[in-house]
Amino acid sequence: MPGFSIGQKRVADDSPVYFVAELSANHGHSLDKALETVAAAAKAGADAIKLQTYTPDTLTLKSNAPPFVVKTKNVWAGRTLHDLYAEAMTPWEWHRTIMQAAAEVGLACFSTPFDATAVRFLADLDVPAYKVASFEVTDLPLVEAMARQGRPMIISSGMASLAEVEAAVRVCHEVGNRDVAVLRCVSAYPADPRSMDLRSLEVLRGLGVVLGLSDHTRDNVAAITAVSLGARFIEKHFIVDRAWGGPDAFFSLEPAEFRRLVDEVRTCEAALGRPRFGPSAEEQNSLAFRRSLFVARDVAPGQVLTCDDIRSVRPSNGLAPHHLPAVLGRTASRALKAADPLSWEMVGGAAELPEVVLRPATVPDSALLLTWRNDADTRAQSRSTGVVEQPAHEAWLAQTLANQQRRLFVAESGGAAVGQVRLDRGGPATAEISFTVAPEARGRGLAAALLKAAEGPAREWGVRTLLAEIRKANERSVKAFKRAGYYGFVERTRTEGVFVNCERRIAGYGS
Repeated sequence: MPGFSIGQKRVADDSPVYFVAELSANHGHSLDKALETVAAAAKAGADAIKLQTYTPDTLTLKSNAPPFVVKTKNVWAGRTLHDLYAEAMTPWEWHRTIMQAAAEVGLACFSTPFDATAVRFLADLDVPAYKVASFEVTDLPLVEAMARQGRPMIISSGMASLAEVEAAVRVCHEVGNRDVAVLRCVSAYPADPRSMDLRSLEVLRGLGVVLGLSDHTRDNVAAITAVSLGARFIEKHFIVDRAWGGPDAFFSLEPAEFRRLVDEVRTCEAALGRPRFGPSAEEQNSLAFRRSLFVARDVAPGQVLTCDDIRSVRPSNGLAPHHLPAVLGRTASRALKAADPLSWEMVGGAAELPEVVLRPATVPDSALLLTWRNDADTRAQSRSTGVVEQPAHEAWLAQTLANQQRRLFVAESGGAAVGQVRLDRGGPATAEISFTVAPEARGRGLAAALLKAAEGPAREWGVRTLLAEIRKANERSVKAFKRAGYYGFVERTRTEGVFVNCERRIAGYGS
């Protein structure tokens, strides 16, 4: 039976319905109102309060170009996405205070992150779960980053086809996370009960997940109906007083409305509907707000495309986000302009890199590897900066060559040894990669070539995603990883200094 715990409460087919009050933008940029909302949610019977963790710049580009202007038929119409998200965001510095207030009144508190920095920020706060927003369900690199944290995953399915929902769940399972709930959701604001098609829950049950509903209707009838079909997780936008105003006030419920779950039960017949996936007629405009790949800054013809040039943002005019690993590391086929949606005709061939061949390291390579390990520049950028003594090195090499979870390669170019690459098995289908370019071979653009050469052996080893940690001050290596197509760069502070984590998917999603 699928199920998991959020804090002290179980969410499963045989558990009570778990109610989540979505704070969203209903704080009017007042921390006092946010804390008042937490207290009101607890009194109204909620089990958790949910936040959204983003900044305008992690969701979209600051542009008034037509794709970035809202065209819905509600109060958001005519505003730029950047302006709307600036008003709606919850300041990151509030999160810990809100979480502490929630704990004091017996509520769990978790959030929806919208980029890798938010995923890491929430992990450092030890949130008990992650929520994937409907508009981000197709951003598989983002879903994967959340799932790897090992917390329960709550996935909204608004607008998603069945295949897209399955892909998101599959990515969670690939990284070993099977604590997944999928919420039926219609991403219209407000949503019409007759468009809910709640019988879709019967199909979602086949995915082996906890069922739920993210409900944007103005009343509770759809929620009651969903529960009758097996939903055990109900999310509603929540506000103390709609008179407070704000972007989400017009479709949010006040505390008393949480209790009126039986007032309009006859509406259930209209809410049951039929199994349906993909956008409804009223969701057509919302499709424009899904994430896609956009040009983030001007790019010259022939320039290698990096994560600084191409980003997954809202809206949906560009290529789907899952193409990001296939795009990065290739060249621009022509001059690209910032804020243009990316298309395949804008993407040229792979970047020209020196030819590099990797061969497994052997004991006779010991002296060469020790020389590289003790190079002054290499030591300065390593976690441990001390000189490696020969006995310790020989013991390390013997252990490395015998370790089934580690692979060490010597890189050769033009018949000469030019560096080394190491792969360390991580979680399911992941490996951490590190490399060294020989001192005498530096300045020839070999770093990115070593990283690209490692992808073949990594795939043969069953690796789908390569992970890396680089000292922030090592700008040459950071640049090389970007040139090799890595993305998701997030800073982390360790006792040894400030490091940057990044990753690259080297197998197609679904493979």
